[in-house]
Amino acid sequence: MDGARAVVDAVLTRGWAQARGGALALTAAGAAALLDAWSSIEGALAVNPAAAGAESCPSIPWLTLVETEWIEALSFNYRVDPGALLALLPPPLAPEVFKAHGWVQVLISSLREMRPRGLPGPAGVSFYQVSYRAAVRYRGGDGAWRRGGYFTRSETNDPMMRAIGNRLAEFRFHDFGAADIVMVRDGDFLTLGVDAAAAGGKLVGVVDTRPLPGPPQGSLWTSLEELHEPLVECFDAYGVDPEAGYLYTLRIERGPWRPRFVAPLDLFCEYFAPDGAWGDRAALDSVLHIPRCPYRWLPLAREPLAGVPVRG
Repeated sequence: MDGARAVVDAVLTRGWAQARGGALALTAAGAAALLDAWSSIEGALAVNPAAAGAESCPSIPWLTLVETEWIEALSFNYRVDPGALLALLPPPLAPEVFKAHGWVQVLISSLREMRPRGLPGPAGVSFYQVSYRAAVRYRGGDGAWRRGGYFTRSETNDPMMRAIGNRLAEFRFHDFGAADIVMVRDGDFLTLGVDAAAAGGKLVGVVDTRPLPGPPQGSLWTSLEELHEPLVECFDAYGVDPEAGYLYTLRIERGPWRPRFVAPLDLFCEYFAPDGAWGDRAALDSVLHIPRCPYRWLPLAREPLAGVPVRG
């Protein structure tokens, strides 16, 4: 009993709770402390632990503690010239090269009921998102190679989610842009359209989501199993702030992707259009359809950039 009394007294002294009607009520400071503790425990138990020497970002350690579900998604897999991709990446990130090419996936997804963990589904926000994810790697301060994704651009149709995404000021990779986005299913056919506010982001197409027996003609992959690790098993997203001297890692936990090769019946992706910035240095390799999949975001972590003085 003495130990329990000491704990209660400590909580009250720190302002984490206050007496109310013969019971204890959590204060705003207590809620923040609880979320911080929760994030630390989950980070320690994560299947994809942070890099050695990384720390949780101090300003908003709980903002990324959210969950959602992909209702369905499409991944347009583009093979690109590694040198052209390298020019878009901040050091120390470098392209992961598979089949002598770099890879960028255009991921368009329908997300349902994104919300802080612990809240019921109806309290969440449903929206569409499109992200351009490059497969990258870097060598950490411990000398080990780590792999993940770097978003060269992203858009959403929901202004609140855009504001929240851009609130991650420490995760400096690009502005989370605005776009009108639609995904409409008609039987086996999925029609999609993205009309981005920023140049280069228009995307329209119709995809037959019936699974193909194998990779499409012209793909460099021989099977789903072969592309699984390079393009499916990607759990970290990176951002770099050379001025502050940090590399930031946004980690996720999710259910298994169950991708299958599918056929686009019609497709225009302005980002990779032949007369655009990539020219002939990019080509569509294959398209994947991903059915329902739960997602959870883990706390944002950071680690010092090798040889760059840390500011602040």
